Amino acid sequence: MRKGFTLIEVLVSLIILSMIAIISSNILQSSLETEREVSKRLDDAKNLNFASIILKRDIRQIINVPLRDYYGNSINGTIIGNNLEKRISFNSKIKSNSQNTSPIKRIEYVIENEHFIRKQFYSANPYSVEDYFESKLIKNVSDMSIEFMYKQKWHSQWPINTETKNIIPTLIRIEFIQDEKEYMWIIEPNIDYVF
Repeated sequence: MRKGFTLIEVLVSLIILSMIAIISSNILQSSLETEREVSKRLDDAKNLNFASIILKRDIRQIINVPLRDYYGNSINGTIIGNNLEKRISFNSKIKSNSQNTSPIKRIEYVIENEHFIRKQFYSANPYSVEDYFESKLIKNVSDMSIEFMYKQKWHSQWPINTETKNIIPTLIRIEFIQDEKEYMWIIEPNIDYVF
């Protein structure tokens, strides 16, 4: 009598091995997709955290001096913000490596092409609209709201009147939607003086 495997035994073994391979590949593919999704969420959280740190730093270092337009004319306000335009501009103290340049720079935050962008001009009173470098802080922003608190009330623009043109708001609230998730940042400038 010969010892060996019959054709049916070999086929059953191959079927069992192929089922094990299919199940293993499905488990592996599922774990790889989960790892990619977790990595994306971690990157998004890191980017949001970084954007929040930059924005808070800039707002907490606001210099309460009047803004000027690109022709040197005074603008009515030390901080200009408008919820309709999704824009906020102010002067902030930025550390510089050069002793020959002023540390006071114009900062502007704006929504453009679904990106939350930080524009840092090379001076407090730039001569050109294009005299800046920009950082895209947050991508895929579908909606944003900017509001300013003054006397326990939220306002959609700043300054709200001639009384507030030389005052920094008590709080600044920025709400936005990114990838169908809602976020809200409330920042206190920590400045209570008038220019």
